[in-house]
Amino acid sequence: MKRARGLLLALAWLALAAPVRGADLRSTEAVGAVPLHADARPASPPRDAAVRKALSEAVRRVALELLAELDPAEVEPRLDAALGTDPLAYISRFRTLEDRGERPVLFSDDPEAKTEYVVVVEASVDAGRLRERLARAGLLVAPAGEVRRYHVRLEAEGLEDYAAYHALRETLLEGVGVRSALPVELERGRAVLEVDGELAGDALLAALVRAAPPGLTLTALETGPERLHVRVDLAPEPAPASAPRPGN
Repeated sequence: MKRARGLLLALAWLALAAPVRGADLRSTEAVGAVPLHADARPASPPRDAAVRKALSEAVRRVALELLAELDPAEVEPRLDAALGTDPLAYISRFRTLEDRGERPVLFSDDPEAKTEYVVVVEASVDAGRLRERLARAGLLVAPAGEVRRYHVRLEAEGLEDYAAYHALRETLLEGVGVRSALPVELERGRAVLEVDGELAGDALLAALVRAAPPGLTLTALETGPERLHVRVDLAPEPAPASAPRPGN
């Protein structure tokens, strides 16, 4: 139990502290406000909903910067569908600058709400990932000669200790040279990483196998352009030979 707790704590720390290598991060501040109704219980805590609203606003702000040369009247109706519903897909890290709590309505446009919950966040938005999503939606054309980027969801099983996880992630970052490998799900024996690089799933697997250090074995369970499911086995390092005793 103690060993499992140590593994999860180490992985959780990496999830918060791991830098995104080579990413185009844009730092921006945004306000998030959710209307409150006295006769209705919110589906989620108001603070959480306000933070998510602020992150969505931060993502939209950077997206509009990337699309500054286009007509806003053409962009706005298509932007929400292009970005999807999860702002965390584009957020590298964030922090809450102000938790203003419940206050009279100022930002919300709900005519029935008398108060709202307000927060201010500072977020680092991955502009490279945004460009790719906007290009897929037909809103942004990638410059000629730009290297295509892939976002592969890598699910790894068999991670019984921190050493196996560390070996896999180091192989991705140092051996294969992906831009980032951010853990998004962590539990004993399993981890899911969002891998940002120039290789689709099958090619990424082949590169991992080639770059794997001695003792690290990767077995493919399922592959696809944007998903890779593997089993990871890490053989223990051999114990050093003991020195011969004097007189033997």
